[in-house]
Amino acid sequence: MFELENEYLKIRVNEDGGSLTSVYDKVNKNELLYQLDDRSWHGQDVVIFPFIAKLKNGSYMVDGKDYYMKNHGLVRYNKVSLNKKSDNTLSLFFESNSETLKEYPYKFHLEIKYILDGHKLSIRYKITNTDDKPIYYEFGGHPALKTSGIESVDGFEYEDTKIEFDTSLEVNKYYLDETGSYIIGKNINKIPREMYVKKKMISDSKTLIFDAKEINNVILTTNGYSYKFDINEAEILAFWCDPHFGDYICVEPWWGIPDIINPNPELKDKPLMHSLNPKESEEKGYTIVISKNI
Repeated sequence: MFELENEYLKIRVNEDGGSLTSVYDKVNKNELLYQLDDRSWHGQDVVIFPFIAKLKNGSYMVDGKDYYMKNHGLVRYNKVSLNKKSDNTLSLFFESNSETLKEYPYKFHLEIKYILDGHKLSIRYKITNTDDKPIYYEFGGHPALKTSGIESVDGFEYEDTKIEFDTSLEVNKYYLDETGSYIIGKNINKIPREMYVKKKMISDSKTLIFDAKEINNVILTTNGYSYKFDINEAEILAFWCDPHFGDYICVEPWWGIPDIINPNPELKDKPLMHSLNPKESEEKGYTIVISKNI
């Protein structure tokens, strides 16, 4: 387990997958990240790379050859290593090896940075092509923040939980099939500047997925806190929850989308796919400013 802290916040990051397991408010002595519940999701966060969500039939092609990859890619199923640590930055890395090449035939180096600055947590992803040919990939985050609500025999329901944007929006919303796995279409959707959230609002869509090109910030207010996500670099913004139990909402900045219902099997030809030439790098990320409500 890796740790990083300042005067206000302490985070813990799992060696397995390099994802958050704790975001702790030291001043008010509160855990802000969802803690595991056997009745719900068995994760708390995911470093997504090199594919978001599910591939159709779990497979894809590179130059006509079949490969198979689990949900959300490779990193979550592998250990990450410490790159360096300073007073305010924890830098981890994961890179290709003989096992990853069986699932993803590209050489890469992925750096995951966690940065604390006062009440602000920044998460950065830097992908470097260490291969001798172009590589193709997607990536993103998946933090599950604790929410306020009431538990019953049927599950957990949000109370006083609100999502707020800078302004009302008209953006593309992506729609998933009945299994919640594959995109079946998109259209322009009107989003109010603020909306109170119930689980059904998210679970009816399986995952709420919006084009984020016109969204710079989104604020989640719940459980006595406001979380301001700066996602101005993200392409996609998604919200996900377990429809029954689990006191959390996942706010997910993505660079890419899940597979479409009838996909092109070649990885490089899938929508919103990123690419890097040999020795090139791409770095993107998002920031969460955490405020305790009075």
